[in-house]
Amino acid sequence: MGNKTQLIVNDNIAIIKLVDLDNLNALGKETAKEILSHLDRIETDTDIRCIIITGTGNAFSAGGNIKEFKESIDNGIPGEVMDDLLKDLYKIAKVLRLYPKPVIAAVNGWAVGAGMNLALSCDFIIATENARFRQSFCKLALIPGFAGTILLSRQLTWQQAVEMAFFGDTYSAEEMKNLGFINRIVPKEKLDEISMVWAKKFAAGPTLTYARTKKLFFDALSTPLEEHLEKERQMQIQSALTEDYKRGVFAIVEKKEPEFIGK
Repeated sequence: MGNKTQLIVNDNIAIIKLVDLDNLNALGKETAKEILSHLDRIETDTDIRCIIITGTGNAFSAGGNIKEFKESIDNGIPGEVMDDLLKDLYKIAKVLRLYPKPVIAAVNGWAVGAGMNLALSCDFIIATENARFRQSFCKLALIPGFAGTILLSRQLTWQQAVEMAFFGDTYSAEEMKNLGFINRIVPKEKLDEISMVWAKKFAAGPTLTYARTKKLFFDALSTPLEEHLEKERQMQIQSALTEDYKRGVFAIVEKKEPEFIGK
């Protein structure tokens, strides 16, 4: 592990860095497996309380590996290769949306196709001023994969979503922020610094609360109102039994800042 990615642990923050410069950090099969392995390891490490996913060079991720696509066509097995690749990519999309810790995408450059949707699958996006985003799937006669049809249709209007998907045009960081996808645009030289500031803030927060909130947000997309309200009520009762709840209440009473421990 580690040929296409790096896992860097800084105190209670983990950074998953895509380092396949030769392929613009493309999301090939090997890269997907490495990302999944990192996420699996981090999830069970209670000391790690926030994740940053970022790229190197001029790209966050160029999406699918075109070299692998061409090779699969040359070998007459494009369907089999795509099926094998998507098993891991779609696991990443699902894992990130329900991940029990905050995940920040620090987008350092091009985020194309599946690379764009990798960023959209994270909880927060901090992007450099020169970051560029593109749903390039239609250029390959593919549908918006890596959960793209969900990510776009649930955040944009129908007309905006189909425009982005059908044209496959490039969007600037500013345009993506105006559409509500990006939390903060920063100078390139400040990306690592500001991403760490955010990560430290979340790492010092009530981790279980973040996990429960993410789960409830996700469930709210498809759960009937009455059922969801009961689920939310039960989750709040569970939250009141945590150590962090006690710390939060006592801190307010004592007019102090709470010191959460994620338990």
